[in-house]
Amino acid sequence: MQGAKVLRSGGVVLTAVVLGVVLIAAAAVTAFFVTPRYVARLPSDTDAQRSYAGAFRTLLDPLAVAKGDLVGALKHNVPMSVDRRVRVEQTSGNTALTSDARTTSAAGATVEKTTWEYALDRRSLEPVTKHPGGWSVVDAQGLTVSWPFGAKKQNYTGWVPETASTTPVTYSRSETHAGLYTYVYEVKAGPAPIADAQVLAGLPKALPQSLLKLLVQLGPLTPAAKLQLGALLPALGDPVPLSYTQQGNDTFWVEPETGVVVDVDRSQQRTAGIKNPNGGAFIELLPVSDVGYQQTPQAVRDAVHDAQKGRKAIELYSTTLPGIAALLGIVLIAGGVLLGRRKRVAQPGGTEES
Repeated sequence: MQGAKVLRSGGVVLTAVVLGVVLIAAAAVTAFFVTPRYVARLPSDTDAQRSYAGAFRTLLDPLAVAKGDLVGALKHNVPMSVDRRVRVEQTSGNTALTSDARTTSAAGATVEKTTWEYALDRRSLEPVTKHPGGWSVVDAQGLTVSWPFGAKKQNYTGWVPETASTTPVTYSRSETHAGLYTYVYEVKAGPAPIADAQVLAGLPKALPQSLLKLLVQLGPLTPAAKLQLGALLPALGDPVPLSYTQQGNDTFWVEPETGVVVDVDRSQQRTAGIKNPNGGAFIELLPVSDVGYQQTPQAVRDAVHDAQKGRKAIELYSTTLPGIAALLGIVLIAGGVLLGRRKRVAQPGGTEES
């Protein structure tokens, strides 16, 4: 009977110690493997909708241009809005097919609709080249729809879909914004040719020589541009194909742990012009749009909610659950050790078991 009791006691000690070691190992795996690989990444059910509001300081009316009314073509201080939806369409392991759909309206009328799809790494949110063959995605580089999980106080490279080019994203400062601790990044994208077919489809493709001659006489061109354009007109054909450039200055407030963009302040300019057939500089003709807009208050609240939800999930799996498991593991190991010592306490009479 005494021997069986000793065996049972030894089994309890071994079980407690083994279970304690398993719990501590599970805590480490959860914190350092499960969390970064399966929690702190773009969820498969991501469907984030954001609204922005502002004004077109200048807006070119394509219908007025088509009628030859250059004076009435330029509108000023037109209220505008942007509805944006970023959604994960499919996933394949750590890669997500992510769509970025935007609808821009001026005084309630739609002026532009675009959709870009990217194959993104679900942790870094940067485009990847290895993805399922059936995915049709933009060959992009740098940040596209948001910042990575665990954003750093460093500069990044950003993607400008309208111009199909990259631009520097500069870390500026950290500050509390909308009640959250955020990193602030600034983007100063210089003039680059608009290359996206969706954007170009909504812009006038050409101007007749008659309108260009009016621009030479009455338009907002610099004296040097008027001289250059006047000299080129005979060789440009009729109508004259147009090209466009885009530039902008943007500020983003980003919650660093989740990479959620809490707020945005954007300023963007587009300009119509002509490519010099002789290889000279782009000749600017007139502004197409000059717009400034920010996230709406409701969109900021939605972003704050998403950031807080993401942070809670990360904290649960990286800190809370591992902490509880590790504590239980320590308690079990300590209990097993103490029980083992009691087992070795002197047998009846006070001598230690041999």
